[in-house]
Amino acid sequence: MLYEAAYWNPEGLRPLKEEALSKEPKLARYLEGWGRPGDAAVVAVDLSSGRRLGAAWYRLMTSEEPGYGFVNDSTPEVALAIVPDHRGRGMGGALLREIRDVARSRGHGALSLSVEHGNPALGLYERNGFVKLFETEDAWTMKKDLLTDETRPDDQHANP
Repeated sequence: MLYEAAYWNPEGLRPLKEEALSKEPKLARYLEGWGRPGDAAVVAVDLSSGRRLGAAWYRLMTSEEPGYGFVNDSTPEVALAIVPDHRGRGMGGALLREIRDVARSRGHGALSLSVEHGNPALGLYERNGFVKLFETEDAWTMKKDLLTDETRPDDQHANP
């Protein structure tokens, strides 16, 4: 799923999955040593085939080794991926709401993420309460406040 999140654009350059982490060592920090304190994930699985269709996960990053959407040491950074043939069906919103609920239940006050310019997921994140904090050369860093969550009513009815 990290591969799908990082190489979301099917028309962009997509290295072989086996080479992706070695070419982009900064990506590895999203999974290396998975299961440490501050890690959480939810996965969408096709119950008939067992195929993983999507995932949302977060990890606490540090200022010494920040992620792409780093805000501060106490705000987990979210990554989200849906396999290409299941995008646009509401699964992303459902996964975001699930990971939000997990974060809230573990006492986190906010979530952050990074979304590249041109990624249609920007609208998904905005509909789910993420706001743009700042822009880098090729992406937006966004944050969702979980303490004053303003999830819109239409977000409650996604059908994954």
